Amino acid sequence: MKRQDMHHDSTDLLSTTLSFLAVNLLWIFIALWLLYGMVPVLLLAVAMNHMINRLEVRMIRAEQRADTRGAPPLNRRI
Repeated sequence: MKRQDMHHDSTDLLSTTLSFLAVNLLWIFIALWLLYGMVPVLLLAVAMNHMINRLEVRMIRAEQRADTRGAPPLNRRI
């Protein structure tokens, strides 16, 4: 029973963190747009997307290496 409570707490924390991140990104994008125009905002968004994609590829490769070594797979949900 305790494990279910821990999972529920971590889910609440994850959703709170993601909403906090979204709000902060929104005001940063708006501030950049007001100060420098739309081009820097788009460049930042493209750079962030590229870094997220690189992180995903890195996690997939690490999971594949763990599978070939017989180690337990990483807990990830996409």
